Amino acid sequence: MVLKIGTYNIFGLKGYPASESKKEIDVPGTEENTEHFSQVFSSLSCDVLGLQEGVSVKTFQSIAKRLKCHLATSPSPMAWPGHILSRISICESRTFSHYSPNCELPLFSRTIGAALLTDGNSRHLWVVNVHLHPSNVEIRSREGELLFSILEELQRSVSNIVVLGDFNSEVDENVHRGLDGAGYVNAMAKVGGGIQATMDTCGIEKHYIDHLYFSRDVAERLISADVVRLPGFRFDGPQVDGMWVHSDHLPVVAELDWNFGKNKE
Repeated sequence: MVLKIGTYNIFGLKGYPASESKKEIDVPGTEENTEHFSQVFSSLSCDVLGLQEGVSVKTFQSIAKRLKCHLATSPSPMAWPGHILSRISICESRTFSHYSPNCELPLFSRTIGAALLTDGNSRHLWVVNVHLHPSNVEIRSREGELLFSILEELQRSVSNIVVLGDFNSEVDENVHRGLDGAGYVNAMAKVGGGIQATMDTCGIEKHYIDHLYFSRDVAERLISADVVRLPGFRFDGPQVDGMWVHSDHLPVVAELDWNFGKNKE
């Protein structure tokens, strides 16, 4: 059976550019906005979808209900919560993006959370959703070290892990080298024809910053990995009145040959 896993920075459900999309979908939390993005996520046909730059839990509970998905949310110590939508049951979730009054900066500047998926029998998979700092390399390196310690802890219970999200960095940085050294495999590099741009629409400089990494045994089951460039997700421009896309990022979706029973609720 094929399991589809994706990652998508959703730009706060504002659409891009927000000045154009607001004319159509209003603001996050409204019926129009919730219905629009429920359809967007549904169109990706993912069994598991990690999202960054999300909005309130209440809004995502409504989206999850429409999609008949389980939901795990990781709050942000600042303003960028993460969410994991899953057609597969979630038996545990953890969040690591807590705030301490004794630290000048939070442990993770955006968010990080994990959800343990289960088919109710012997199959388990940790899904780790990350969103790293967008501009400070030193902070990203520190976040990477914390990520590695979290992965070591998670591996003690379940060795099957996918790390996905907006790394805000290309694959020459420490966090990527560390994942590679720990045996994690970048899906695009292995079965996607190489690393592809995930910010690539009118008005935006190209960036290669959204990724899916799989632990070694899971990576052996990879079939494909693609950046979604369908209409509505990107356009070439020029910018015109009324023209907008779902986000300033593009989704990345990978397919696995994975015998994982889907929840039928």
